[in-house]
Amino acid sequence: MRRTRTRSIRREITGLLLGLCILPVVSVAEIGPAFTGLTGRADDASAAFFSPAGITRLDRPEVAIQTIVAYAVAEFDVDEATIEGGDADKDDRVLVVPGVFYVRPFSEDWHLGVSVNVPSGLGFDYGKSWSGRYLAEESTLTFLAASASLAHRVTSKWSVAAGPFLMYTDSKVKARVNNLNPDAGDGSVRLEESGAAFGFSLRTMFEFSESTRLGVNYRSSADPKLEGTPSFSNLDPLLREILAAADLLGTEVDIDFNIPATAAAGFYTELSERWSMTGDLIWINMSDFGVTRISVEQDSISVNEGDYRDTWIGSAGVKYRYREDRAIALGAMYGTSPISDGKRGIGLPLDRVVGFGVGIERPCRDYLCHINLNYLDLGDGDLAVEGGPLTGSIAGSFDKNWALMLDFQVGIRL
Repeated sequence: MRRTRTRSIRREITGLLLGLCILPVVSVAEIGPAFTGLTGRADDASAAFFSPAGITRLDRPEVAIQTIVAYAVAEFDVDEATIEGGDADKDDRVLVVPGVFYVRPFSEDWHLGVSVNVPSGLGFDYGKSWSGRYLAEESTLTFLAASASLAHRVTSKWSVAAGPFLMYTDSKVKARVNNLNPDAGDGSVRLEESGAAFGFSLRTMFEFSESTRLGVNYRSSADPKLEGTPSFSNLDPLLREILAAADLLGTEVDIDFNIPATAAAGFYTELSERWSMTGDLIWINMSDFGVTRISVEQDSISVNEGDYRDTWIGSAGVKYRYREDRAIALGAMYGTSPISDGKRGIGLPLDRVVGFGVGIERPCRDYLCHINLNYLDLGDGDLAVEGGPLTGSIAGSFDKNWALMLDFQVGIRL
């Protein structure tokens, strides 16, 4: 009886760790307002990351420095729950997402592009007393993406590029623990995991004319293995004894994680001397996304990846150049939900995304600056999670879930 109970609690705690570690791997960066012009524009060093085949258009070394400051608001309302506590706390936070991009021509036909993106602070803080506290209390994700591409101009109109990228992920997650002795109050579990993996990218661009071009990009999947050891606090003696018998105290947790492959196609065209427009279509192989296995010593849980579905993101932008060195731009984007309402989890409440933005381009002393202001509606994240007796079950949706982003880029020609 004791052995059966130990296995049951170990299985539930292992499942809790699995839920805590399903976090998004998202690279947040852009060229035009509302994520427009990513693939076809290729006008500055930011193409080193977004459209490396287009860096053959640059005739001298160039650096682009980017900083996005985002204010995000999320508030989850509970409709049904088996644990008392009510709605989650309002979560409002400021995120800073920097990026550096560098392009160097070696000759007229060969160019090198290097980029480093460092998003930080992604996640949610639901609070310590809400009804889903045993499923998730808070989660953050620090993310480092570095890439290098070698681009070659094959003909006067056609360029290709290829190169490796490195994805490093550091995840910090926390949940309350439901002690077996109700007089002991809640305990807590914290898990920090990190890992890195390499992938590769293939890019091409075709220039129909000086004013019209088409870019096509592919980035492979990457499979970092995240490793970390959960730390528990304020456990009652009985639960601590059971977790020790189940080898969950001080034991490393290994997670096999899949960052999905992506493909994109985009165009840029100048309608006149003053007007230009862009369009992008991005496919993300979300059906292969997420945690594929979580292991705690000999015990492991395999995850059914069929819960996710491929995601499509479309964007369109228009720019009006009212002076040679000054312009104003508008953009809009829409991304489909990678998972249905009935299969969404509280650790990763992804939903459809709708975005709008406005941007300006103007000189900043001796440099060229791009400033975009974007609004993103991240959806209601409607979900229903079936948990066990320790974690409880919950159903609800986000009453508020949006972000306001100020994107500032400086281009420096060397």
